[in-house]
Amino acid sequence: MTVPVSRGHNPLRDPDDRRLNRIAGPSALVIFGVTGDLSRKKLMPAVYDLANRGLLPPGFALVGFARRDWADQDFAQVVYEAVKKHARTEFREETWQQLLQGIRFVSGEFDNPESFQKLRETVEKLDIERGTMGNHAYYLSIPPEVVPARC
Repeated sequence: MTVPVSRGHNPLRDPDDRRLNRIAGPSALVIFGVTGDLSRKKLMPAVYDLANRGLLPPGFALVGFARRDWADQDFAQVVYEAVKKHARTEFREETWQQLLQGIRFVSGEFDNPESFQKLRETVEKLDIERGTMGNHAYYLSIPPEVVPARC
């Protein structure tokens, strides 16, 4: 059987499947190595695009983890600039304000247990503030040599 393939049409989607349009519950994405090019050019803009299309829940949180000595506001400014420059959807202030509420940054090193304790405290606080309830995804946007051998 031949299935028509065209832009904007996904032949794998069954139009009668109502599950496809559901949005996940509150969740957090933790990006390790968030200060690199991949994060700035692809990951952060993709997160914004998902939010802009209404595909992220209002309780979504974005957590950056890197060696920089940044506050949440510093990281938010980096995300803002990346989104303005690289997002594929039109910038909307209301989408940005919603996303901004869940942006956090944790400064740390991979070989420092205290850094991971700070990260844990941050995501546990998000569980309460944003309702993420342990629903976290982790993305390693780092070169292989950065990860300690014991990981």
